[in-house]
Amino acid sequence: MDPNRLTLAQNEFNAHALRGVMGATGQPGETAQDAQTRCAAIVEMFRTFEAANPIEAMIACHCISLRFMFEAAMRDANAADLAPAMQIRLRASAMAVGKSLDLWMRNFASLHARNEARAVEGQRTNQREAVATPAQSQPASVQPRSLRSEQPRPVAEPPVKPASPLVAPMTSHVQSALGLADLPARSMKQALLSSATVSQGAASNGRLTAATPGS
Repeated sequence: MDPNRLTLAQNEFNAHALRGVMGATGQPGETAQDAQTRCAAIVEMFRTFEAANPIEAMIACHCISLRFMFEAAMRDANAADLAPAMQIRLRASAMAVGKSLDLWMRNFASLHARNEARAVEGQRTNQREAVATPAQSQPASVQPRSLRSEQPRPVAEPPVKPASPLVAPMTSHVQSALGLADLPARSMKQALLSSATVSQGAASNGRLTAATPGS
């Protein structure tokens, strides 16, 4: 028989351990009704321990057995037909059973509290690991805009401001006044230079007189 292939659920283990306690705590002259009541009491006492694993279930069953032993020892120690010496011995034995029961109860309480603390700490550790786990990298199409590489944006050239509506009429007026409207670009340049020539002599009224081409 391979022990590695033998598995037993927690409930099945508890039932097996309780059957052993029920068989070991039988009372002499017990009726069927009394036996059923005793077995039901054993089950109820076991439930109060709230055993979470096999070792806790074993200690709980041991405490239940010690409780029945303590009751039997006290019953025998309080018998009225016993000799004083035997009565003293039985009472000492009952007290020893009672101390053993108290010791195992304390051991169970300490073990049960430690196992509960470990379970709570394990849950907290799992929660911290779940929070600390980094999120998986998303594809480029769904990544946030801040993570994408920003491409440099082209700088728009400043718009060229159109000529003021007052400049064009003034320019055309000057050209028409000087007779430059119909001249080509080179002739226009020569005409402007010749029209800008100022005579070196001063007039009698102190005004400068522009020299004409015929003068």
